Amino acid sequence: MKRCYSLKRNKSFRYVYRVGKSTPSRQLVLLQARSKEKGVRVGFSVSKKIGNSVTRNRVKRRFREALRPLLPFIKEGNDLVIIAREAAVNESFAAIESAMRYVLQKSNLLKDRQA
Repeated sequence: MKRCYSLKRNKSFRYVYRVGKSTPSRQLVLLQARSKEKGVRVGFSVSKKIGNSVTRNRVKRRFREALRPLLPFIKEGNDLVIIAREAAVNESFAAIESAMRYVLQKSNLLKDRQA
């Protein structure tokens, strides 16, 4: 996932947490807020409750890779924060991809023609 798609500043994360709408699944929670900027920005949050740093980074890498093919199909002008749940650690990559697509569809963020 390119750096231009990432939510970088703590201020941006706080804004999405405060204003954003939440869509849950078993493996993750999606928080979505409208943005003033064009494009889509995504941030990932993995708590220390999930595991050690190796485990947390693995979960983030898998989430990033599951979201990468869906990025062109996400509606413009949104900031997203994806929060990992404990179930994501032992889940297969296909299940994570499916959960990612599910929360994006449920929150009505995918364009009409989707992957």
